[in-house]
Order: sequence, then C-alpha cells, then structure tokens
Amino acid sequence: MTTLLSRGTPPGPREAPPDAVLARRGTVLVVAAGCALLAARPALVPGRGDPTAVLVGIFVVLLAAGGLWPLTQPTGRTAPRAAGLMAAGPVLAVGLAAFGVGRLVSHGAAPLPFTGTVVALNTLAAVAEEAFFRRLVYGTLAHHGPVLAGLGSAVLFAAVHVTVYGAWVLPLDLAAGLVLSWQRWATGSWTVPAVTHAVANLLVVL
Repeated sequence: MTTLLSRGTPPGPREAPPDAVLARRGTVLVVAAGCALLAARPALVPGRGDPTAVLVGIFVVLLAAGGLWPLTQPTGRTAPRAAGLMAAGPVLAVGLAAFGVGRLVSHGAAPLPFTGTVVALNTLAAVAEEAFFRRLVYGTLAHHGPVLAGLGSAVLFAAVHVTVYGAWVLPLDLAAGLVLSWQRWATGSWTVPAVTHAVANLLVVL
C-alpha cells in the first residue's frame, strides 16, 4: 500500500555508477598532478646547466596525460547539446590575429634567442599545454557547460605560469587562455588552439 509520505516524496537524483565516480576522481588527480608539475618547473629545472632535458620530460609527460587520458562522455539529460561548429580556418585566423596584435603592443625584446632548440621546445610546450588544458581540462569541465569549461581551463592555464614568470603575467595568460578556450569551443577540437599557441610561442622569440 502506498503511503501519503511516499506518494508525495519526489524521486532522488540518480547516483552515478561506481566506475564513473572512479573515472572522475582519477581525472581530477591527473589534472591536479599536471598543474602541480607545470607550477613546479622553477624548482625542477637545474640552476646551472642546460634545462632542455628536464623541460622536454615535463612536456612529454603533460602531452601524454592530456592527449591519452580517456574522457567520460555524459549521456541522457546530462549530455551537452550539439552546437553548430565554426570552420577551423576563420577561428584560427582570429586567434592568430589576437596574439599578433598582443605581440605588436608589447613590442619587447625576445626573452630567448631564436634557435632551433628554443623553437622546438616552445612548440612542444604549446602542443602539450593545449592537449592538457583544452582537451583534458576543458573536456572534463564541459559536462557543466562551455562557460565553466572555458573559464576553468583558462584560469588554471594562467595560474600555472605565475611561478615561472611572476604574478604580472596572470592577466595576460588569462586573456590568452580565454582566446584559446574560445577556439576550442568554436571548433570542437583542441588542435586549432594548439596551432595558435605554437605560433604565439614562435612570435615571442622573434
């Protein structure tokens, strides 16, 4: 017999399967570890000698984590609606123009020499960071909507650079992260932000 109490009690929220909970916790740990690794670069790079090997190791680990870690796809009511995606070409052009204007406005001297090693390392860093922030972090937060995904990945992207360059870089990297996150949202892919980021890193050493 159905009681008045049970009849008037709305059904509770459906609990996530244990596997999904473990997957989310694992992703959170990977994101936290990746951010900690990037923030710890000043402590990991040797004070003397060539830091290239250490930096390559850091970015290879970051690229592997960001590019290979599986993303859980929500289903049912929690699945995001498919949006019309913009063409990659115009989105890439807007991003490159934004970073180009930023470089012209700053018009400072290149902080690093223009060498093959510097260009290769900066390119690896750009691709690794985009795989991590625009694939893994953005893709994980996308379950809660594009605004949180874009803002959250941009804030983390800016925060991990503070220990390397100082607090003054926070607003600049936050703006850069928002542009890259917009490209991720507009195209549905992290590769367009990766190309933009790689070109931006190249502009810095020109």
